[in-house]
Amino acid sequence: MTAEVNQSVPDKRPRFVYFGLIASLAVNLLFVGLFVTAAWHLHQEEEKPKSPGLLGFVHELSPDRRAPVEQEIAAARDSMKDLRSSVRQSWLDANALLTAEPFDKAKFTAGLMQLRDVEARYRTSIYNMVAETASVLTPEERKLFQKWRAERRAKFLNPNDDDKPQGKDDGKALTD
Repeated sequence: MTAEVNQSVPDKRPRFVYFGLIASLAVNLLFVGLFVTAAWHLHQEEEKPKSPGLLGFVHELSPDRRAPVEQEIAAARDSMKDLRSSVRQSWLDANALLTAEPFDKAKFTAGLMQLRDVEARYRTSIYNMVAETASVLTPEERKLFQKWRAERRAKFLNPNDDDKPQGKDDGKALTD
């Protein structure tokens, strides 16, 4: 006597096998996510400038010229630390006047004018640093410097300004 077996119905598997398959899928997705995240962050790190500000330009120079230019920039930055801290303190002082009771408009305006003057001195020292850096560069290095500055243009040079003609640089992300 032979018994007929219906092959269309699969064998009953224990429930823990399904939980194991779901757990395996979750672990696989976790590793794939970690791999994609690591690749994304590695890509983002490559796009960041090597150093902030003007020191980022130094990496575009030849290795033998980097040290003197970097020393010049570092010395200028060190000399501006006091100005930078005075700008910060003037801003904090002016901002504190906003909540002083009773509000004194004249005092607040005087605080803002003091902040403007300190910021002007700070900006002047930055411009002097840029000029001093340009003066120690060769003509080829100044061309690199001009190109670097154009790529890192100031924030106020918005490519979507109405009075600026539309060109090929439109839509470029600002890096400053």
